[in-house]
Amino acid sequence: MEQSFLKELIHYKKLKESPLRLIGAGLCMISVLFTGYLSHQLAISSFGSLGIFTFLYYQRLPLKQLMVRLSVVGSFLTAANFFVMLSTHAAWTAPIVVAAIGFLGRFFFRLYGIAKPGPFFIVMVTAMGVSTKIPLARIPVMSGYFFIGVLFAIAVAFVLHFVENEPLPEKKAGKTIIARINDDPAVVIDSLLYSGILFFAVYLSMGLQLKNPYWLVVSCASILQADNLRAMAHRNVQRIFGTIIGLAIAAFLLNLPLSVFETLLIITALFVTVEYFVKRNYAIAQFFTTPMALMLSMLVRQQYLYSMIQFRFLGIVIGSLLGLLAGWLMSTSLEFYNRKFHSN
Repeated sequence: MEQSFLKELIHYKKLKESPLRLIGAGLCMISVLFTGYLSHQLAISSFGSLGIFTFLYYQRLPLKQLMVRLSVVGSFLTAANFFVMLSTHAAWTAPIVVAAIGFLGRFFFRLYGIAKPGPFFIVMVTAMGVSTKIPLARIPVMSGYFFIGVLFAIAVAFVLHFVENEPLPEKKAGKTIIARINDDPAVVIDSLLYSGILFFAVYLSMGLQLKNPYWLVVSCASILQADNLRAMAHRNVQRIFGTIIGLAIAAFLLNLPLSVFETLLIITALFVTVEYFVKRNYAIAQFFTTPMALMLSMLVRQQYLYSMIQFRFLGIVIGSLLGLLAGWLMSTSLEFYNRKFHSN
């Protein structure tokens, strides 16, 4: 018997997952945060914390394959953030750059079977770059800070590979890119639709003059990360509801007289908590994602708290609804495409 929509929303998945990966994620975050703190460069903490998303692509693979995988993902993340920071100096190019990077991410991650989070974090760091306005001379420095996070992620993954005792999967025979496209011809139209939606999301967020345009874009991409239209509808409701609770928690935390040291510890704890809940119940994960994101933003940009809360709520609601609409359009388009060309 099919579950009701409400039951699916509140369903809590019980997963058997190694706690070592949560510990590894926490080590990545705390390492880069305190590198910035101890060197009196909180920009390292802010930008490096984006680079550590490389660690979230960790899988139990042979060491060489794992290192290549994480190096490619980390380089892609760094390059994406770099080029979009350049694009902010010619604002009209930002939607084009985000769409191009989104296309490449969706295309190659799908072709090479890089499972969730897939291209989501590529889009996330790209969209966040749109919200920065860094002088040209400082962009390479900020990319260096970003790459510090990538290096921490790869180092922790290297150690974790030897600590975990799970058996390695069997090595699969490699395929050429042409063979992969022949096996999944819908990847081209899917990637084009995805990039077109991201283009519109960036254009809309800039037109609405939200304080941090990336919140709208990231919300849209997050909804599109779901496997099917029903799952997208779940995420839409869960993200909006979770954000409301998360904003209340953020308002409480950001009004406490916390030192920078205490703030960094709380950010790390929130990051680990998000990683624990995101696979179990997406709404609960959003309770902690919002305060973590706002606390990271406050590290280097002291903005008016309630203005940030207001714009984050607007960005997430609009982005989530746009993502759901876009998901319906993509599902409908691909259904007709599949009928015509009999692709999967």
